[in-house]
Amino acid sequence: MSYGLIFKNNSDVVTLDSEFSRLVILYSARYEPIGAVFPTPFTTQEPPLVFARPDATASFQGVQLLGAPGNWTGWRNEWPGNVSGTYFVAAYEAKPVEGYGLRLWDSNSKLLFDNGAPCAQFTTVVSEWIFMGAVNTSPGRWNFSWTSTAPISDGSYILINNIAMDMPARDSYSWLGCGWNRENNKVSIGLQNLGDFNEAYFYFSLLFGKPML
Repeated sequence: MSYGLIFKNNSDVVTLDSEFSRLVILYSARYEPIGAVFPTPFTTQEPPLVFARPDATASFQGVQLLGAPGNWTGWRNEWPGNVSGTYFVAAYEAKPVEGYGLRLWDSNSKLLFDNGAPCAQFTTVVSEWIFMGAVNTSPGRWNFSWTSTAPISDGSYILINNIAMDMPARDSYSWLGCGWNRENNKVSIGLQNLGDFNEAYFYFSLLFGKPML
């Protein structure tokens, strides 16, 4: 940047500048085993980023972001017998919160930072997986599973947005589920596939983040 404000931490990492928005926490709360309803809808066109942290080992399957562009109302987890936890909703946009302190705008008058709005950061991307096997559960239907180490013990939350998407296969699609094993610091991915899936090629990134203290 040629002008404006830049702020670095003691590791020489840029944590705030006058060009780019921070990942701002818009809302945080507890959620029930089946998900949560936002106190008021979020009016962004793109779905807000939802990060969840179960209280114990749990699964996310049949995850849905509720609402529509301009009216996002909550999220749902359809896996039965799940556990509660905490979650936060984040977006790359700031809201005017405090009546005094520091606010920062970019050159187009977009609000980038308000000192009353807590920020979050991405901590890890899990993209390397160990194949655990496949089970033929019924004619034409297979369950594939993979596992990987995850940053659960450091207080990270899992981004559920991409778990809420079907994954394309060769000639059909796969229903995606994710297991969170808090005791062993691991995550697992399961695909319920109709048709054919090549387990040798699994390209899926699972993202984690947490509030900045």
